[in-house]
Amino acid sequence: MDCQQVEQLLSHYFDHELRLDQRAEVESHLEDCPPCSDQLADIRMLSDAARSLSSARPPHDLWDRIAAQLKEPRLPESVNNYDTVDLKSKSRFDQKRSWSLVAVAAVLLIGVGLFWTLQPASHPHDPLISYAQLLDSSPLAAQEHLVSQYSGQTVSVDEAVQLVGYRPRNVDPPPSGYSCDRLVVLDMPCCKCVQAVWQRADQTQVAIFEHKSKMDDWFEGEPSVNIKCREKVCRVTQLDGQLAATWRIGSRLVTAIGVRDTDELATFVAAL
Repeated sequence: MDCQQVEQLLSHYFDHELRLDQRAEVESHLEDCPPCSDQLADIRMLSDAARSLSSARPPHDLWDRIAAQLKEPRLPESVNNYDTVDLKSKSRFDQKRSWSLVAVAAVLLIGVGLFWTLQPASHPHDPLISYAQLLDSSPLAAQEHLVSQYSGQTVSVDEAVQLVGYRPRNVDPPPSGYSCDRLVVLDMPCCKCVQAVWQRADQTQVAIFEHKSKMDDWFEGEPSVNIKCREKVCRVTQLDGQLAATWRIGSRLVTAIGVRDTDELATFVAAL
């Protein structure tokens, strides 16, 4: 690799997003290139400076205040009762939003949410909430933050299997209408977790995580409801305008962040 190639990869190298072979090439170049090593040191210094900022979290009712003005569809008021709803009743969480709503929400969240996103998390799984907040408006920033918080690395299917010690279901090809943008292994508090980033035809993304944890560990305290989807109980959680869903497959759990509605959730449950 030459300096130009390495410079384009330095941020991904620092965030552990490169494949193992790419990482080895960058490290080999850095050993003999002081200018590129200096750039890496600058990236590390900026990251350390950001981490040294005082911890802060947005008010819990931030999105409620935004949604009240934007008339954003919300989950039912009884979401904390964990009632089980059968999809055969055709009740749906309509997550279709106009582009103008997304634009306004993005501006508001960038103004007040992005700052909090970059702060150290007070709960081990808070970065997942920050990830959901940014997934629509800034998917690359969302991914970079998640990887930096959980020492993630982009991997191949074989590398993912080797790192976690089993073959996760989300490493298999996604359902029709989706493509796999990347696979990432994250060192999370509960376990080594495999994240598959699936891309829709409209270029938007949904993240599929396979992990070991309790059903409610990841989004404790967030508005949630249990629904029945293709004979599986799924815990659906509202995360500042995004939907996340968790269901069990064998001894492990799958969590999808960025689900649009229950029709899409049913597609994912059937595929996994």
